[in-house]
Amino acid sequence: MAHRLVVWMHSDRVPAWSIPAETLRRLRDIAGPDWVVESIEITASAAGDGARTVPDEVLAAVADAEVYAGFGIPADVLRRGTELRWVHSAAAGVGSSLTADMRSRDVLFTNSAGVYGRPLAEWAIGAMLYFARGFDFAASPEDPWPFEATTSSNSPVREIDGSRVAVIGYGGIGREIGRLARALGMSVTAVRGRPDQPAPDEVDRVFGPDQLQKAVSDAHYVVLALPETPDSIGMFGEPVLAAMRSDAVLLNVARGSIVDEVALVDALRRGSLRGAALDVFMREPLPADSPLLELSNVLATPHTGAVSPRFWERQTDLMADNLARFLRGDTLVNLVDKQRGY
Repeated sequence: MAHRLVVWMHSDRVPAWSIPAETLRRLRDIAGPDWVVESIEITASAAGDGARTVPDEVLAAVADAEVYAGFGIPADVLRRGTELRWVHSAAAGVGSSLTADMRSRDVLFTNSAGVYGRPLAEWAIGAMLYFARGFDFAASPEDPWPFEATTSSNSPVREIDGSRVAVIGYGGIGREIGRLARALGMSVTAVRGRPDQPAPDEVDRVFGPDQLQKAVSDAHYVVLALPETPDSIGMFGEPVLAAMRSDAVLLNVARGSIVDEVALVDALRRGSLRGAALDVFMREPLPADSPLLELSNVLATPHTGAVSPRFWERQTDLMADNLARFLRGDTLVNLVDKQRGY
């Protein structure tokens, strides 16, 4: 009986999210004649951490599969896939996938955090430049020539060269942000769960989560790139926001639950922060009546910071490499620690 690998990465709504024929060909070439690689041609959701509900066709396909790949790992997939030995998510976040079934099962779980590193790092750098160069109060019908606002003695315009960025969560995405920031002349502070490990070359200082307020206190830009875990939910509330500089910008490419949006709106309205660049929110899609949309010092994008035409180039390389490793019995790349939550 042939071994089976089931892939559910198809989207009629957003074709760029659909697994290309070339990716399937590479997986089949690596798997060899003893494996069947089946792609389910039913639209899946790639939003957030991935799908929550699973069509019957997918459940039937995973019933005797050993490997599954999709946008997130719904609990129903694990319940039906009793023979699964490895599951892979094309999403970076793993929060919704870490169900009780996932934590209790002896199944390997990999995610795709590194795939999104470069586009999210470029999003972060772009957002820093947006505020540094005063694009948020550029020419508009209300002020078609904001010369005084840009050149006044209290203008927030600056160079990012020589500024400090604090990256909260220094994994694959966080490190790419730090690397690009350093290349542009910025000082880099990293906050990570294991501060005792050697610091990457681009980092000046490393703090643990228990030193969060100190880490953000002198940063001009604070970038959230950490996973959603019970410890990180609500982490950026009033106490941490109050510890930030009044000319600082908060950037969130992680998960909306990490920020207390009520406290953030209050800080932005009072001028306690220079601004916020947000790609993720407590509710998605962002409601039209959200106060975040009323603030001129907020840059909001619809959870698209990681969008890139090179997504499948990186995703294919990751999946192909890991499939070869799996078949050899080697350690997989992007292996999720189910107990730590990332």
